[in-house]
Amino acid sequence: MWPTPEEAARLREERIQIHSDIYNNIIPKRVPIACNLPKYLIAEYAGVDIFEFQYHLDLIHDAALELSSKLNTDVAPYAPAQQIGDRPVGFFQLLKSQSFVLGNNGVVQHPEVTAMNDDEYDELIQRPYKFLVDTVVPRQYKGIDWSKPVETVRNIEMAKDFLQTAVEQTLPAFLEVMEKGGFYPGAPASGMGMTEAPFDFLADQLRSFSGSMMDVRRHRNKCIEACDALLPLLFETGMPAEPHPLGTIFIPLHMPTYMREKDFVEVWLPSFQKMMEQYAARSARISPFLENDWDRYLDIVHDTFPAGSVLWVEKGDPKLVKEKLGDKFIIQGMFPISTMKQGTKQECIDETKKFLDIMMPGGNYIFNFDKLPMSLSDVNLENWFAICDTVREYGVYDNAGEKANGQLLNSENFAVDNSIELDYSDGYMFDFGIFKEENPLVPDSAKEDMMSYMKKMLTFYMMLLM
Repeated sequence: MWPTPEEAARLREERIQIHSDIYNNIIPKRVPIACNLPKYLIAEYAGVDIFEFQYHLDLIHDAALELSSKLNTDVAPYAPAQQIGDRPVGFFQLLKSQSFVLGNNGVVQHPEVTAMNDDEYDELIQRPYKFLVDTVVPRQYKGIDWSKPVETVRNIEMAKDFLQTAVEQTLPAFLEVMEKGGFYPGAPASGMGMTEAPFDFLADQLRSFSGSMMDVRRHRNKCIEACDALLPLLFETGMPAEPHPLGTIFIPLHMPTYMREKDFVEVWLPSFQKMMEQYAARSARISPFLENDWDRYLDIVHDTFPAGSVLWVEKGDPKLVKEKLGDKFIIQGMFPISTMKQGTKQECIDETKKFLDIMMPGGNYIFNFDKLPMSLSDVNLENWFAICDTVREYGVYDNAGEKANGQLLNSENFAVDNSIELDYSDGYMFDFGIFKEENPLVPDSAKEDMMSYMKKMLTFYMMLLM
């Protein structure tokens, strides 16, 4: 049931306030709720053919509105299509992706693939952007073949159009959901970002999971050098155009729980720590997703991750996570999706209250599940509604407005280090200086826009590999 327009306006202001409080280390009125409805799940609920819906996302418009009206969450439960969040299948098919393919069940799969050999580290290290664009991208996307420029341009432009169409097909429902529900609008797009940790990027589509694990043993120093070489590219990819107090940079962290602690500390962490600190130094807040169980790394996380970060934690002991991390970070997630699926409605309500009793004290908690449900088989909708209703009713603070137990963003006062910034004058990216020499009438005021076009191109190629 949608609220009245007056109630929606009041809810919107309340939701802005509780998020502002969270990000400013203040106890909010109540625990914010951040639950989302995946489009596959909505399509199943609507009874839409799972393959048909992939190419006509507007088919789930009505179902998206219906489910959004029932889910008691503070962020918009439905969002416009995204390249990474939704993996619109036609985009990847037009580029002939090897790493994202449509499975027989109608879900895009991510098989283990390798696009870089273990004897190519030096090429990656010397000119990372050139190596990625010239070598890695064409290996992963057979529709991008630089020896066939006409076909390649066609495939890229059609893929971009498919993605834009997917956005246009889902935007009307999103806008209607936002207006009717009074949901939290969040930071402007210019204040948001997404990237990967250097070693995770190396493992994801360049060397593969198994290849990267072998390289840590066989080519340890090269792995470290490669992470350092990739760092400026990945930092630039994630850096918001205009960092915002309510904005975040989403960073899924894939590999650490599969690594020995020694390898995590010596190989994985150093480049990522520099990335995190330099985002914080620029007032950009990270929101890493700690995939799997990080309990054995909690002390390291506490000592190395920047204060005020929003940590979406998947698995682990909630009491331990709250004890180890609650005095420095905003914690999100951890409520087991399995509870929603397996428990009765009353059991879900009881477990939600027990969980909140652990996570609420001291503030700095945003309610969410340990992972996103992918399909209707992962959830019991009535239990989901009951859980969110319980958080709304039970998750109310009696000391709202007091200082929370956490810390503000960049409490460490990290200094800006310009050495992390990407060098655009490597001869392979757009160089405004050269452009101005060739076109002397171009005003200096054009530089910002011109460089933003290059950033979009850079982001396009980098996102293909995430």
